[in-house]
Order: sequence, then C-alpha cells, then structure tokens
Amino acid sequence: MKQKKSDFKFFAKLKNKYRFVVMSEDSFEEKISFVISKFNILSLFTLIIIISLSISFIVLIFSPLKEYIPGKSSSKMQNDLIKLVLKSDSLQNQLNIQDLYLNNISSIMKGETLDFTENDSATTIVQEVNFSKSKADSLLRIEVESEEISSILNIKKTSSENLVFFSPIDGYISDKFNYETKHYAVDIVGKKGAKISSVLNGTVIISSWNPETGNVIGVQHSNNYISFYKHCSFILKKVGEYVAIGEHIAIIGNSGELSTGPHLHFELWKNGAPLNPENYISFK
Repeated sequence: MKQKKSDFKFFAKLKNKYRFVVMSEDSFEEKISFVISKFNILSLFTLIIIISLSISFIVLIFSPLKEYIPGKSSSKMQNDLIKLVLKSDSLQNQLNIQDLYLNNISSIMKGETLDFTENDSATTIVQEVNFSKSKADSLLRIEVESEEISSILNIKKTSSENLVFFSPIDGYISDKFNYETKHYAVDIVGKKGAKISSVLNGTVIISSWNPETGNVIGVQHSNNYISFYKHCSFILKKVGEYVAIGEHIAIIGNSGELSTGPHLHFELWKNGAPLNPENYISFK
C-alpha cells in the first residue's frame, strides 16, 4: 500500500506545472513566459533522442559513411569479392576441361576407346560427334581429291583453313581410318629406318613410351590440330621443342604390344575429335 502511494506521488510530481519566465534585468519587464512540467521536459528529451538516433541511422545506412562502420565491408571490397568468386568459378571450369583434355590425350596414347563425353563438372554442353558425310563434306572431298598432288612433298590443301599438310612418311596404307571399328588412324607401311616428319608446324606435347603403343610422339599444331605418331622405334624430339613442317621427329618402328609389324600408326585430331588423315594428306 505504501509502495502504491509512493508511485502515485512520483507521477504526481512529474505532472506538477511550473511557470518559466524571462524578464528584463533593468526593468523586470516580462519578455517570455510559458508553463512547463517535468513530464513535458522528459517527453521533449525523449523525442529529441529518438529523432537524433533515427537521423544517424539513416545517414549511416544510405550514405558512404556506412563503409566506416566496424565489420562493414566497402562496396569496392564487395565488388572485388564478387569478381574473385566469378574468376575462381571460371578457373575451376577451365581446370575441369583441362583435366578432360589431358585424360583424352592419355587415352589416345594408350590406344583406349574414347566416348567423346565431358565431365559433369564441366560447363560445356555435351554433344555427340557426327561423323556421317554431309553434302558439303562430299563436295569438299571431291575438290580436295581433284587438286594436283606434289610429286616431292605429297601434300594437299584444306580449303576451310588454307593449311598445307606434309606427308609424315612415304609408304602405303595398310589399314585405313574406320570410325565404326574405332580405328582412329591410318597405318602406313614404310621402309625400315625411314624417318617420320611432322605434318605441320607445332610444339611437341608428348614424347614417351607405353606398353600398348610403344614409342609415341604428339605435336600440337595451330587451329587446335594435334597429330600422333605411334609404334616408333626411336623418338628424335623432346617435350616442349618446336618442330617445323616436314622436320624429322621419329623413326618408323614396331614398338608396343598392339603393333603387328614395322609401320607408322598416324592419328590426326581437332577439338578432341578424330579426323580421317586421308581427307587432309595424300599418301602414296
């Protein structure tokens, strides 16, 4: 009961009104006067504090000053982080594609079957390679076959990219390119000890040996062409070396378990798909 009376007296004192008067010091003339109470003063201060906090909050949120708040990153930093995330995603995709590319090269070296599909993590759309002859392909083949063949170089031009391919070796084809049987190459029988030449300018990317295909050398050319020379008896170039068109890179041989006699197993690839070398090179 005493507590209630005490609370009542406290609120009653807040409502007590006081007259505030401003008078002239000389004449004691009343200049300004108004009635106030403790409750009014408390309410006024509370309103001022709320307005000040609201203005401060708006200024901090909607002005550049927000960048100076501890723990708040700047817009430049946020943009840099977004760019880094995008770059990291792009790099990851490139790494996935590069891994697929290297795996395909390894499979080509070993003579394994390729399915021409990409990893799920890669962003490139998977498409089936169509090797059926179209009307344009037939016309191109007729045009290429009708060109004059050089008696010295045995070369042929491709009309699409104006590239001149050098014949890797003089000899006859014992086994042709056949997509149905997954023989993505031409087997060329040549003289014993014959030197193998690079079909285009390029850089050696593979120079190694494996049990199935023996000594293998691969050359990366322009326009995403890659040529492979397998079953060699000896390799003349190392990885990273630049070779010119027609330059000797290996010696014909019979190395590897898949070889049935001295010959060159020659493959030509572009953009990860095998090409029929006879469409680009004239062999004897």
